[in-house]
Order: sequence, then structure tokens, then C-alpha cells
Amino acid sequence: MTQVQVRQGGGSTNFAELFIERFCMTGGNSPVGFLKAYHTNLYLSSDPGKVHALNEPGIAAATMFTPEKMTEVSETQLRVAFDGDGVLFSDESERVFKAHGLDKFLEHEKAHKNEPMNHGPLKGFLEAFGKLQKKFDGKGQRMDCPIRTYLVTARGAASSGIRVLKTLSSWGLEIDKALFLAGTPKGPMLEKIRPHIFFDDQMIHVKGAAEMGTVACHVPYGKANESKKGVMGKETSSD
Repeated sequence: MTQVQVRQGGGSTNFAELFIERFCMTGGNSPVGFLKAYHTNLYLSSDPGKVHALNEPGIAAATMFTPEKMTEVSETQLRVAFDGDGVLFSDESERVFKAHGLDKFLEHEKAHKNEPMNHGPLKGFLEAFGKLQKKFDGKGQRMDCPIRTYLVTARGAASSGIRVLKTLSSWGLEIDKALFLAGTPKGPMLEKIRPHIFFDDQMIHVKGAAEMGTVACHVPYGKANESKKGVMGKETSSD
């Protein structure tokens, strides 16, 4: 089995001209311990069960959904789009919204606008991109960096967006484009951006992205997923 895996893995990377030296072949056993040893930033799988299991030890993980018909994406840039609450940030504000409604949520954000939010499960993944981008900054070639990051959030810019920007600034992180949709569907905006991959903690947005031809990943984190199974088409949350 191992010899077959080596031939398949090595052959695939050579064919795609990818310089990948690290492989982890577990023979079907749990890869959790190995992922920690590799300092893994993110684990993706099409199996929600494996993703939930991996989230427990604190490894960022998401269930990936690949659409039948994929939107054409850039071949010169890597575009990665993130939701905010429950993905880059903790779901503390979302819990206020779920429990008390929009007005209380806006009051909460206004009262805490100068207080950075706690980090969410994919903050470390964004940090990894930031380190790569800064290598271009140091050479004065920031605009030549082939990595582009996007924040696509249901928050409104004037009402609750300021805390998002201040939080990112306090972390020393930058987003190339921040898009505040004020509750409108994310699918049409993603169709415009055409990211290679999109991360959200709510299945309704993951499903909407996939319908637009975007590879979308469900991050099973926080209040929005406390009673969810993470199966396409079976989520009911709409925030």
C-alpha cells in the first residue's frame, strides 16, 4: 500500500510541477497527531465527521464543497475569501445577535468598537498568508504579490464594520479587500470576486457560494453550528 501511495503521491506532484517534500501517509488512521507535528494551519476534507473530529484538538478545519460547474478563476493570483464572525473572529458578537436581535447587536458593537474581538479558528491561516505577503512588502513589490485576501461579511460598514477593521489592525493583519454586505446574499459578490476558495461558518452562505461555482468551505465553529450536522442543504441559519 505504501509503495502505491508513494508512486501516486510523487507522480501527481511531479506532474503538476509542485515542489512538495512533506507527505503524511497514515494508512487510514487518524492524522491528528501528525498534523500537530507538522504545525498545520488548516485541514480540509469532504467528510464532515473528520472535520468535526479535527476541530476538537484546536486544529483549524473545514468541510470543502466543490461545485459541479466551477467558475473560471485567475491563473496569476491566488484569491482567498473569508467570512468574519465565526471564521476570522470569534462568534462573541454573533451570540449577542442570536440571543437578543439586531438592535442589541448594534448597541453591543458600538459599545465595544475600540475593543478587538477574540480570534476565530482561521486567524492563523490568514496570518500565514500575511507572512508571505510581507516578503513582497520588504522588496517594495506588494502589488506584485500573487496572493489576494478578501473579507466578505454580512456586517454593515457604518454600523458594525469599524470594529472589524480595528481588530485586524490590532492583530497587525491586512485584508486586500473588505466587503460589508449588510445582510445581503454573498453569492453574487463571490461571483464577482471569483475566489479560488471561500470560508464561512454558515451553510446557507456555503451553499450560495457553491451555487455560484465557488469552492466553498464550511467552518463548524461557534453558535451557528452548535446543533448543526454540516451537511449541504440541511442548514437553516440565515445570518
